[in-house]
Amino acid sequence: MVTAGKTATITAVVTSSNVGWDGKRIGISVQDGEHGAPDRVGFSWGIANVDVKPDGSVSEPRVGTHMAPAPFAEVVKGGFEVTPAPLTPRPAKP
Repeated sequence: MVTAGKTATITAVVTSSNVGWDGKRIGISVQDGEHGAPDRVGFSWGIANVDVKPDGSVSEPRVGTHMAPAPFAEVVKGGFEVTPAPLTPRPAKP
């Protein structure tokens, strides 16, 4: 998981699923809305991680996604709280 400000992203390989996603890589992003703005969520499955065939239809991707898309959908019930986790400072040069 990576955080930056009020946004967090994570990618993972599903190890157990009740919808047949075992072994698939997914990406999820969340944005903690500020100043009354709604929280938002983004997800890779069925939206960003597909191949488009010449006839316009979509198929399973040849390469799995290794990132989560930007949070694009408003959360309408519930919400998220993102706490930044800054990187450890680099050691000073001797």
